[in-house]
Amino acid sequence: MKIALTVLLGMLLLGGCSSKGGDADSQGGAAKVADRGRGAYLAYVHALSVDTAEADVRGLHDSLIAACKAEPADGCVVLDSSLSGGRSVDARVSFRATPAGVQRLIGLAASGGELASQSTKVEDLAGPIVDSNKRLDMLKQYQQKLRELERRADRDVDALIKVSRELASVQSELEQASGDNARLLERVNKDVLNVSIGARMKRAFWKPVGLALDEFSGNLSNGISGAITGFAYILPWLLAFALLFPLARKAWRKLRP
Repeated sequence: MKIALTVLLGMLLLGGCSSKGGDADSQGGAAKVADRGRGAYLAYVHALSVDTAEADVRGLHDSLIAACKAEPADGCVVLDSSLSGGRSVDARVSFRATPAGVQRLIGLAASGGELASQSTKVEDLAGPIVDSNKRLDMLKQYQQKLRELERRADRDVDALIKVSRELASVQSELEQASGDNARLLERVNKDVLNVSIGARMKRAFWKPVGLALDEFSGNLSNGISGAITGFAYILPWLLAFALLFPLARKAWRKLRP
C-alpha cells in the first residue's frame, strides 16, 4: 500500500506539470481572449499636464481628489499625491479608476486650466493573463488530484504526510498565482491617470523678477566666493611669474649676441 501510494504521488507530481494539461489550458485561455474581442487585455496609462493660475493649483488638486472619492462606482483610488508651494507652485496626483471615471477626471482637470499636454501609453497584457490563467487551472487540477489522493491515503501515515506537504505547497502557489492574476486584471479593468498641475505660463508677470531679486544676495555671495576661489588658484602662478620673469629676462640678454 505504501509503495503504491508513493508511486501514485510521483505520477501526480509529474502529471501536474504535463504538457497535455498545459495544451488544454492554453486552448481554454486563448478562447477567453477571443471571446472578449481584440484588444480586451490592454492596460492604459494616461498622462495629463494642466497649466493654471498659481492661486488655483491647490484648488484643482483638491477638487480632483474629492471627485475621485465622490464616485464609488468608478472604483477610483488615489495612488499618489504631492503639492508644493513657495516659489514654484505645482501639484501631482495619480489615480486608478475605470475608463469612464478616468475620462471624467480628465474633463475636470482640463476645465480647471489650460491643457498643456496629454498622452496615453498602452500595454498588451494578453500573453501574461493567458499564462496566468493556465497556471491557475493547472494548480487547481493538481490540488484536486492531491485531495483525492489524500482521501485514499487516510490509513498510511507516511503517504498522508507527503500528500499534506504537497497540498500546502500547492495552496501557497495557488494563492500567489491568484493574487498575480487579480493584479493583472485590475490593470486591464482600470486605467491609470497621472495629472501634473503647474503655473508656468499663467504666473504673474513680475513673478520671475521677484524670484530673481530674492535670489540676488545668494547669487552675489556665490559669485564673490567663486572669484575668491579662482584668485586663490591664480595667485601662486602670479608669484612664480613675478619671481622667474626677471631671471629669465637676464638670461635672455646674456644669450643674445
